[in-house]
Amino acid sequence: MKKEKRHNIKLIRQFAYLISLFVITTIVITAVVTYFSQMKQYRKVCRDRIMEVGDYLASLIQEDPDDFLAYQQYYDAHYEDIRIPYDFTECRTALNTFNQAFSEAYPGKTFKTDVMPEEMTEELQNLYYTYRQEYWILVFEKAREAFGLPYTYFLLPKEDTRYTVYMIDGERTEDKEHPGFLYMGDSYYEEPSEHRLMWDTYFNACRYDEVYEWDNKWGNTYSCYTPLVIHGRCIGLVVTEINVSDVNNMYLKSTGLQVLQLAVVLLFLTMLLLFFISHNHIRRINHLSAQINDFSSTRAYDTVDAIRAYPYGRDEIQLLAQNTADMIRELQIHEGKIAEAAQYKSDFLANMSHEIRTPMNAIVTLSDLMLKEDLSGQAKEYASQVNASAHALLVIINDILDFSRIESGTMGISPGIYDVKQTMQDVVTLTSLGLGSKAVEMKLDIVPDLPQHLYGDSARIRQSLNNVISNSVKFTTEGSIHIDVTYEKTGEREIDLKISVADTGIGIREKDLERIFESFSQVDSTRNRAAEGTGLGLAITQRLIRLMGGAIEVESEFGRGSVFKISIPQEIAADPLEVSDAQEEKQDTEEQILFLPDAKVLVVDDNTVNLYVARNLLGLYGIKPTCVTSGEEALKAVEKDNYDLILMDHMMPVMDGVEATKRIREAFPAYRKIPIIAFTANAVEEARELLTEAGMDDFIAKPVKVENLEALLIKWLKS
Repeated sequence: MKKEKRHNIKLIRQFAYLISLFVITTIVITAVVTYFSQMKQYRKVCRDRIMEVGDYLASLIQEDPDDFLAYQQYYDAHYEDIRIPYDFTECRTALNTFNQAFSEAYPGKTFKTDVMPEEMTEELQNLYYTYRQEYWILVFEKAREAFGLPYTYFLLPKEDTRYTVYMIDGERTEDKEHPGFLYMGDSYYEEPSEHRLMWDTYFNACRYDEVYEWDNKWGNTYSCYTPLVIHGRCIGLVVTEINVSDVNNMYLKSTGLQVLQLAVVLLFLTMLLLFFISHNHIRRINHLSAQINDFSSTRAYDTVDAIRAYPYGRDEIQLLAQNTADMIRELQIHEGKIAEAAQYKSDFLANMSHEIRTPMNAIVTLSDLMLKEDLSGQAKEYASQVNASAHALLVIINDILDFSRIESGTMGISPGIYDVKQTMQDVVTLTSLGLGSKAVEMKLDIVPDLPQHLYGDSARIRQSLNNVISNSVKFTTEGSIHIDVTYEKTGEREIDLKISVADTGIGIREKDLERIFESFSQVDSTRNRAAEGTGLGLAITQRLIRLMGGAIEVESEFGRGSVFKISIPQEIAADPLEVSDAQEEKQDTEEQILFLPDAKVLVVDDNTVNLYVARNLLGLYGIKPTCVTSGEEALKAVEKDNYDLILMDHMMPVMDGVEATKRIREAFPAYRKIPIIAFTANAVEEARELLTEAGMDDFIAKPVKVENLEALLIKWLKS
């Protein structure tokens, strides 16, 4: 239940991550789209408004052009005096001040009817044009407020310098950083070329439907230029402007607020969605996942029914569940076929091992016995050749069986304490026999400080090294084979055992190096036709070394030789004085001369040739065995007599060795402690385990080696 809950939370978390990513992406895209959409709309409004206000102000000035021209002339003449604004705050105040002064100066007269502006005293003109300045400021401010613009200007380019100067200031502000505080007549732009649209409008007296966008120290600004034409001459420009920097900030805040609102809504919707997914989808996915996990670990046959019976609904999850159930059903069918094929393979290997080893038992064992007889020179040579060929055939059979066990994953590693130097010496001594009359020197060098006793699988190390050296023996016709044994310490009690086998053989082409460890392969088979073998030796060696956690690599120069380098992790034995049981038995065997005339041995085998071989082998030790050909006869024999040891064949008709062993153990209590030894030609690992589980005490494979039989007799009859 806890595991299911954790899995459920994990799925929800994954969905939450995905949905959160989608929400964040949506918010960002929405924010960007919203901001630019609002800014686009706002800028369009700005462009339209500043054009409208330009037209409005130009038309307003053109309603009284003479008065404006008079004001412009007075402004030019009194620039230094009027450029600093008077202390008037309202247009009405300025008008009242002028009217009062005019009435006092010209009693009973009317302005512009009886007295023109240029006829007045300088003091009255100053008051009048101060009023007109306030008037135009008021007009511009009203226009600005009406159209929603920050500020507007009326500008007059001076033809002599082409500088642009203020004529009317549209902002009355105390902000010194704002352009509205600039005094009348201050320079606006000193480089006309930077604002081509303004100068084209002035010189051409033509209104363009364009808006100039530019940046200054006050921010991003839009400007629209409207020509002011009086009496057919363009005397200046009405410039309307808007600074959008503050507006940008305003829209940024607005967008942020909208995004925040959107995020809250999406968060709420996400929670609802996650709840819906958890309740309606993850529950079903979790059930399907649990069924798949159970099937992967238990291979439960009812998994398909459990999936199909669950209410998944009518959506994609239901389709997924249906397809999963179909896939599991198909997998179950294929697994059955695979298991059946594997069983056929195991049965075939067992039968092949049994059928080949049965006649091989007679050939190898009898040829061994013949060589112990006093034969004539020619007969002994024949027996020797038969024996050597039989052993060569046995090596091939063992290679095939070993490779099959490795491929099926049944090959195991059985570590123990062993004498590494003695192991190396034994392998070199054995493989050197294959050199025969070749002019090849075989040399073994072991680093002096190599620990004597290591913990590892000496049998597999022996087999691997034997395969590598035998390979060098096959392909080296002259020169040398040098075996170098060193080590590298990797821990307090761990080392990498390093073995190098260098030969002066035919070598390997560079393109063939990758194939050297392939199964059933000999590179350049036409050139190597004289070399016998299945091509499995190096393939088996590589896999055995990998099983032990090591590695093997090869370096070669075609025509000059090869170097095989092996590295195998090993442990230094805790007690250097300890030796393995196998070594003790071997030492004991070598020290004893075995003769057991009083031993009572029962041999059970359905093959009379095998019985003949067993009788002669046991006769070497003075034993006269009782031989029977079936499990039923074995039961009768143990009922009549007491035996010290039983050699039991495995594959026999009617009652095999496993069944016979069980019946003997059950029916005769005295035989529950009597050693029953598997005496079989079935040498595959599964058979060894089966026979051990059936109650047999030990195992000896056919064909029987004399030394193996002798060790077995010492173990079970001399103890």
